[in-house]
Amino acid sequence: MLKKLTRQYLEQKKIPKFLITGLILASVLGWTGWKNLDKIKNYYQIKQIFPSKTRVLSVIDGDTLVMKNGLSFRLLGIDAPNRGIPGYEEAKAYLTQLVAGKELSLEYDAYQDDKFGRILGYVWIPCNETILIYCHDERALVNEVMTKTNHAIKVVYSHRKKLKYDFFLQ
Repeated sequence: MLKKLTRQYLEQKKIPKFLITGLILASVLGWTGWKNLDKIKNYYQIKQIFPSKTRVLSVIDGDTLVMKNGLSFRLLGIDAPNRGIPGYEEAKAYLTQLVAGKELSLEYDAYQDDKFGRILGYVWIPCNETILIYCHDERALVNEVMTKTNHAIKVVYSHRKKLKYDFFLQ
């Protein structure tokens, strides 16, 4: 058995390339599950990479944050202005205000990662008075709140199947 997780070892095991960086990072952060990679049938079930609950380390922009595990998480189905584009600072500040200090519930769809190695999904937060109109069963979908407050726009993936919460992003 290897004593250290390496890119070569993961490529040999035919691990999807987008997961390699995340697996190495997770191992650096103390995850030892890589020693059992031969037993894993579905890499998307690794809770250290695809958690159901997390907190935020930082917000990159209006649609991307860094989770507690150190991996980038992109809000699925939306696009916020990038750095240098009008609205960037406002979108980033608004997303920060929505998620800061809260435990986030994460949910995934058919597309759980992108070509940049970011995890894709939905972020749910507890309701509060400022976002009450966007609440569903005492929680709010951050992806929806960002679009309906005009901090992001809905993205239509024409060559992919319809997203689970597409109707919330209208």
